[in-house]
Amino acid sequence: MNDKNYPELPKQLHDLRNFVYVVWEHLGLPEPTEAQYDICNYLNNLPRRAIIEAFRGIGKSYLSAAYVVHQLMLDPEMKIMVVSASKARADDFSTFTQRLIMELPMCQYLIPDSSKRWSKIAFDVAPSGASGSASVKSVGITGQLTGSRADIILADDIEVPSNSLTQGMRDKLGESIKEFEAVLKPNGKILYLGTPQCEMSVYNTLMDRGY
Repeated sequence: MNDKNYPELPKQLHDLRNFVYVVWEHLGLPEPTEAQYDICNYLNNLPRRAIIEAFRGIGKSYLSAAYVVHQLMLDPEMKIMVVSASKARADDFSTFTQRLIMELPMCQYLIPDSSKRWSKIAFDVAPSGASGSASVKSVGITGQLTGSRADIILADDIEVPSNSLTQGMRDKLGESIKEFEAVLKPNGKILYLGTPQCEMSVYNTLMDRGY
């Protein structure tokens, strides 16, 4: 134990690739693929503004859920906001993240007591101090993004056919994601994970904003 009263993460597990190997084994999945390890290696040294675009089925959501748990193990004071195209999808992400915490023995010290938040909408981890912002909060892209502060905003598949079919829809989506900067703490990070829906994808405009 360290002076903050939570277990030190073994040095080899500071590398997300090794943690994901353990998670995949727990889930009964084959060893992570070379592409999945490549994504993990990128996440290990994530820049402040980043996009990961990949084809469907590569496991972006599983990888990003493992990344969220890994970040909380490295620093339980971390505040992470997960944003998806719909509130239901964001809640599913949050629920899966909670399951990893509850089921993996090495993560169970993060489970809070009844005095802290523990719902699919927002939850705290046990070692975190009192805060108005949850350790993990899930939000739909059209929902209320402001009101909380985040060290990391993880935008998981915010672009889907139903919100990017027309230029007007894409413009509206582009305006919604501008709110991220108002939520982010100083020196915070924004990570997009997704699959472009067309050649005019909102992801393709992000490089003009420094991604």
